[in-house]
Amino acid sequence: MNIAIIENNNFYRESLKTVLNQIDDFIVVFDTDNINSFFQFIDIYDFQIILLDFTFYQNENIEKILKKLTDIKFLILSNYTEKCFFDYQIDNNSLDFIPKCSNKNLFEQKIRKLLNINIVLT
Repeated sequence: MNIAIIENNNFYRESLKTVLNQIDDFIVVFDTDNINSFFQFIDIYDFQIILLDFTFYQNENIEKILKKLTDIKFLILSNYTEKCFFDYQIDNNSLDFIPKCSNKNLFEQKIRKLLNINIVLT
């Protein structure tokens, strides 16, 4: 499955990309620290899920993405300081949250669950 990462922190984004590319069937096809650059490439890449920095989730531009990409799933990357787990309702099955400090297995489980793909423990 193809993944896009939109994350402010370059070091974290590159680390997450490396980890996700180690999981069978996961390929990070696009990553950026700029949501506006994402809009330039939105029609070029084929992806099933977007991992989105919480700071972008609070941005009005995210509404454009959500409206345009109705068949894409979103996993919101959150710091613990951003109480998103308590402050935001998850009212559709295309969106979920995950702490940035999660390990590789939790990322795999969350992504597969969000995409309704059976989890194969390795």
